[in-house]
Amino acid sequence: MDERLLGLIDGVVDADEPRLPLPTLREAQVAVELLRQLAEGDGAGSYAARRLAGSLAR
Repeated sequence: MDERLLGLIDGVVDADEPRLPLPTLREAQVAVELLRQLAEGDGAGSYAARRLAGSLAR
């Protein structure tokens, strides 16, 4: 796993800053669904995709 990528994801999840919405609800739903599909794969980014999808879904 790429530690740099995980560091970036953790930085997004742990950031204590105001959350800004995506431009539309539908765009947010599509982004989360895409990340969930990427997370199902066996690639190195699957774990990172799961973490980011969970963060965005909140």
